[in-house]
Amino acid sequence: MKMSSLFASLLPLALCLALLGHSGVAAHGGHHAAHPAAATNASAAANATTAAKASTTNLVDEVCAKLKRKDLCVLSLQSVPEVGSTTDIGVLAIAALRFATTNASDTSAHIQGLLNDTTLAPDVQQGLSDCAEHYVDAVEQLDDSLAALTVKAYGDVHTWVQTAIADADACEAVFQQVATGQDLLSHRNQIFRQLCNNALGIVKLLKA
Repeated sequence: MKMSSLFASLLPLALCLALLGHSGVAAHGGHHAAHPAAATNASAAANATTAAKASTTNLVDEVCAKLKRKDLCVLSLQSVPEVGSTTDIGVLAIAALRFATTNASDTSAHIQGLLNDTTLAPDVQQGLSDCAEHYVDAVEQLDDSLAALTVKAYGDVHTWVQTAIADADACEAVFQQVATGQDLLSHRNQIFRQLCNNALGIVKLLKA
């Protein structure tokens, strides 16, 4: 009887401990079960971000590979924030025109700085003055081409970008007439022409 009473008194305690142990295991198991799901979500988000970046990079590479100056195309487009994660060639066309416009503005400011040098020969000073006018016009032509692109007036885009290129050509021609400093703006003129031609190439792909 004593053993029976002792067993009877210990049985509830044993059951309680067993239940507590089971709850702890279940809770512990549930806690670990949440980790794979969280890891999966984090992995999916990382993969999506990587895919978006790869998609943009692939589009830029794919488009630029079709142009004469692929290296300059890739460098210029990847430096424009608007490109972001786009998969739209139209966004690349706008970015290319904007980069060319910024380049023309930078050259215009560079010319103004050179004009402050009073030690330059008179013919060089005159050449710089002419080029300053050409680049002011080039910026205006590219601004017009951007406006035309937004309404898909591709013919106007081509006309105005070609006019901007002609401005750079005219600047280059001016300096072929001076006695010294013939290559003063040659590199800038060349880069600007290439940027404009790249922009036209992307617009052509956009039309296709």
